[in-house]
Amino acid sequence: MSDIASQLRTARTNAGLDIATAEYATKIRAKYLRALESGDWSVLPEETSAKSFLRTYADYLGLDGRELVEVFKAGHAASLSPASYSPSMPPEVNKDKRSWRRWLIAALIVALIVGLFLIGSSSGSADASAALVLAAPFDPR
Repeated sequence: MSDIASQLRTARTNAGLDIATAEYATKIRAKYLRALESGDWSVLPEETSAKSFLRTYADYLGLDGRELVEVFKAGHAASLSPASYSPSMPPEVNKDKRSWRRWLIAALIVALIVGLFLIGSSSGSADASAALVLAAPFDPR
């Protein structure tokens, strides 16, 4: 796996490129490019991203990106243990949080509308009943 890193670093330096230029051209953050060149795979976000970054960067440097990804997969699969894998939060948990917030916002909007309706109807009904009292003739019988 360090062979991949040295190939990338050597290809970049032989081409006379710096990390900033490679970052701009590949749209891969400099910290990830440095991680690829140093063989520090733990810095990369996940295995899928690592393979994509590796392929893109190798192709940019004129290397065979697919071949390097195959070497990476072969070496990475052997070194990966189930204990070292820590998945991110499942999408259902994030979805539940968003759902709860949406319900809260919807309830607040409904409460605001009902409150405005009640305020409007109570002031309007007082004016209407006052108009009825003034318009009706008084008959004391």
